[in-house]
Amino acid sequence: MPARSSTRSAGRSSTGRSTAVEVFKFGGASLADAAAVRHAIDLILAPRPTRVVNVVSALAGVTDALLAIATAAREGDVKAVDVAVDRLHARHVAVGNEVLPNIRARTALQRELDEAFDELRMLAHGVASLRELTPRTRDFLVARGEQLSARIVVAGLVSRKAKAQYVEAAEIIQTDGVFGNAFPDLAATDRLVRARLRPLVRRKVIPVIPGFVGGGEGGALVTLGRGGSDLTATVLGRSLKAERITLWKDVPGLMTTDPRLVPTARIVPQLNVREAAELAYYGAKVLHPRALIPLTRVRVPVFVRPFADPEAPGTEISVRHTLQRYPVKALSIVRSQALITVTGNGMLGVPGIAARTFAALQQAGISVTLISQASSEHSICLCVPSERGRDAKIALERAFALELSRRELEGMDAQTGMATLAVVGLGMAGSPGIASRMFTSLSRAGVNIVAIAQGSSELNISVVIAERDAEAAARAVHDEFQLDKIGGGGVRRDDRLDVVLLGVGQIGRELLRMLPRSRRRVRPTVVGLIDRSGFVFEPDGLSPRQLASAVALKSAGKPLASLAHARKASASEAVQWIATHALARPVLVDVTADDTLPAIRKALAADMDIVLANKKPLSAPRAEVAALRALAKQHGARILHETTVGAGLPVMDSYAKLVETGDKVLRVEGCTSGTLGFLLTEIGKGRPFSDALRDAMARGYTEPDPRDDLSGMDVARKALILARLIGFDGDLTDVTVESLVPEAYRHMPVAKFKATLADQDKLWASRQAAAVKQGRALRYVLRATPRKVVVGLQAVPLSHPLAGLRGTDNQIVFTTKRYKEHPLVITGPGAGPAVTAAGVLNDILQLTPA
Repeated sequence: MPARSSTRSAGRSSTGRSTAVEVFKFGGASLADAAAVRHAIDLILAPRPTRVVNVVSALAGVTDALLAIATAAREGDVKAVDVAVDRLHARHVAVGNEVLPNIRARTALQRELDEAFDELRMLAHGVASLRELTPRTRDFLVARGEQLSARIVVAGLVSRKAKAQYVEAAEIIQTDGVFGNAFPDLAATDRLVRARLRPLVRRKVIPVIPGFVGGGEGGALVTLGRGGSDLTATVLGRSLKAERITLWKDVPGLMTTDPRLVPTARIVPQLNVREAAELAYYGAKVLHPRALIPLTRVRVPVFVRPFADPEAPGTEISVRHTLQRYPVKALSIVRSQALITVTGNGMLGVPGIAARTFAALQQAGISVTLISQASSEHSICLCVPSERGRDAKIALERAFALELSRRELEGMDAQTGMATLAVVGLGMAGSPGIASRMFTSLSRAGVNIVAIAQGSSELNISVVIAERDAEAAARAVHDEFQLDKIGGGGVRRDDRLDVVLLGVGQIGRELLRMLPRSRRRVRPTVVGLIDRSGFVFEPDGLSPRQLASAVALKSAGKPLASLAHARKASASEAVQWIATHALARPVLVDVTADDTLPAIRKALAADMDIVLANKKPLSAPRAEVAALRALAKQHGARILHETTVGAGLPVMDSYAKLVETGDKVLRVEGCTSGTLGFLLTEIGKGRPFSDALRDAMARGYTEPDPRDDLSGMDVARKALILARLIGFDGDLTDVTVESLVPEAYRHMPVAKFKATLADQDKLWASRQAAAVKQGRALRYVLRATPRKVVVGLQAVPLSHPLAGLRGTDNQIVFTTKRYKEHPLVITGPGAGPAVTAAGVLNDILQLTPA
């Protein structure tokens, strides 16, 4: 597949006559074998509006093999040299033969390869004879890998009828001439590229240039050091004013952190050049920071993209940045560090201590990765690679021998087994609280911070920690900034709680009307609505207009999926998709009557709190409920469910307070169905059953199928939830339930059942008459103990508290050790959307600071 072209206009004159160019760089992993080389050629030849200049690395593993040849030659081991050269020669010939389709092309390439390897052998033999390997000779040997792979790619392109040409890198990339670690002279390279490379592009020739190689003084060939091929590509992209530079890699892009430490790490879509350089320096080995130097002031974007999946966008590295919304981009861990500390009162106010410290390390050839000094100047801390920790200590003791002898310095301490954690992002300087969140997350994870380093730009906040804590630290900070989520790394909204509403029926719609009236400092913001058909979602919050449209649609009996911008999905799929976004204190509010356990599990796994009006999740089989609570504990999430029993009544809150103060609940009784309470009250007044039930349906007290209420299962679920609080070890199947629906009516269609309600009037009139004769009142009652749970129709004495209930009122009676003779009674409205929605809102507000 072709690389995606940029919409920028770099490389084009105002008249449009200039040729738009992009640079491809293929690394060693992208040229591992013949199949990979063919794939690279496919990418080069794919149709696109730009012309491609190509930089290639050596075939995978070849550079190491050439270094081994150089080492064997220096040691005089001619036999090892010959074996290694023969092996490399055979590998290149085999790759070439597989890439090229005909004998003539293969023969021509083999001649080139034979000549190249003969020269390589002669040079290595010369080194073996002298047993001397100069930096110049070493570079000449090692550069052969890139030169050979470039020849193979050119031959492959030509065999596909393309106009391709090998271009020697030393002729167009002028450097400072430092063998083994040369850096390009950008101005001189610009002139050479304009003179020698641009004309080829204009003639529609495809240039192929060896990476990692440049020219020194007198035409000497030099190598560019670590990241050399990437540096070749960025230098050429700069000189050509390319549309873009694509670095084809064996990774999907730059990640938010090392996925071996944090499996949920994801690709960073865009990084500023400075951010990418910081990450590269702090251990992100995908890209060397040297490769980005040519682009610091040039608007040529670099794309790190996966060679195996050319359609994937990878990571863009450019001068643009997104400061406000996403201040934190990624984090890196550098392992195997030694923390060196220079301490002493003699340092206070004495000029030059820091300079002498770093001079001593520079003379010892030791690179410093982190520096930290307090304003008191009592100590200087710095990090160096662990293997150089002892050398650093010795070098400093030598440099400060006089001060140590006078006890002006207390000593030099080298603490090994350390690691550096760096949080990177250009926008951190303008975002208060970034450091605080970082340190708090590390504290929660039990990670001790040994040293801190932060510049005034806040591009990078680095801390030194014990290496054994590296994984825990990386996960804690990654999770804190939600870097695994879409929109992660943003400024946390401390004034928001993001609500995902599952269910937009009567209760859900009433809740949506109540939410804007909340006067808490932290305001609940609805970001998602879910029903059986699908969902709508907006990470910044659904607008009042969007919410009004959804309410109107659902009031008309239509599904959410019919809204503009809605997605079709199950509840579980919807929650999973929403959970991929970074949200502020997210909470899933379930006001359905469905089996929503899968969706709730997804929410808990995504660190969402849960508010339930739905009774089914907590009345599921005991093992499933236990697993649900364990999952919530694992993710530090809360499950609030006040409205699962008694609607807006403080049933769960009262139980919690009883237990927290040392009381023990022995028995729970009550009427917890506002629907059945209304129905039985009306029948008690002499009203026919059918008339009373139709009134309840009209008022919205019943489920769409009133048999769901009359069956007693709603009360049974509430009874089970209460019973489990006091130690009942059973499931719903262990609850004794009396259904108020005669057997003959249980399975008929809903419409037919509603049409035959009057057929049951005589039965209910008879029940009411019998209760009146006994001086009692009909009530549907639950009774729960740790051993038994029963729900059913009872004729209670008129003196019983339950007999005094009217309409939709609920009543719960707690008999406890403390309230044994005079049980604790909670009474109040227990049905209706407004009452239940108010209880749900109260639970939501419990999750927000006042």
